[in-house]
Amino acid sequence: MVATVGDVVSRGTLRAEVRVDLRIVDNRSMRKGLSASTYPAKRKYTAKNPPGVITDEARQIIRQAVAEKEAVIFIEGEEDLLVLPVILDSPERSLVVYGQPNEGLVVVTVTLDKKREVAEMLERMVRE
Repeated sequence: MVATVGDVVSRGTLRAEVRVDLRIVDNRSMRKGLSASTYPAKRKYTAKNPPGVITDEARQIIRQAVAEKEAVIFIEGEEDLLVLPVILDSPERSLVVYGQPNEGLVVVTVTLDKKREVAEMLERMVRE
């Protein structure tokens, strides 16, 4: 499975005709609005996710979209942190791609170790 989180990487993979199973976008880049883009997908979802949090609604929709594939999730708010649940919910050997501002693309290969690392990170976020 291949998932993209963020508008720039999602648009770039679309232009490059890279097969992506899940795209998560918020029509913003570096906190500036972008014109809406159209993504090919069998399933389209919308979820609310304010900046700096991961809502239960977003988590549930990500789980469903990962299982179904060929989906796009439009976020009302901010999608930045949603890369974490995407890594947790994706099958091993999946690729999760997101942008690192002023740096470039980050490609994460999902492994059991990476899932443990992300789970620990999320646990620390909940406690703080």
